[in-house]
Amino acid sequence: MSLASKTYFKYAQEAEELMKKEKDDQKKKEYRKVAAQNYFYSAIEAVEWILKKSGIDLYSINSHKERLDIMRKNSSQFKDPAALILKFEILIGYDYRRKVTYKGENSSKFRLIKELAQICQNEIL
Repeated sequence: MSLASKTYFKYAQEAEELMKKEKDDQKKKEYRKVAAQNYFYSAIEAVEWILKKSGIDLYSINSHKERLDIMRKNSSQFKDPAALILKFEILIGYDYRRKVTYKGENSSKFRLIKELAQICQNEIL
């Protein structure tokens, strides 16, 4: 289990609940950014933990593109590699992560980050 991943996921869920209850659109947007960032961090921590167990250390990788390439090369380490890699690739390729975590954009972009995080939580169970 990755304690960091689970903790980020828990904080993301809490921020999402605050977002859902918030009436003010600007505050809702801010909570969305917090939730999305924590969902994303939970996914990254899970991926890095899974690969570290196999002797692949990603903690020094600063590029999400490099991380994606390593995930592809080591896809056999994941329970559901197709969904995990595809969602990560979409987030990175279309810059959805930045659009949600820094700008607070909504719709399917936020949902995609949350789905990636959920897949990653299932990977570390």
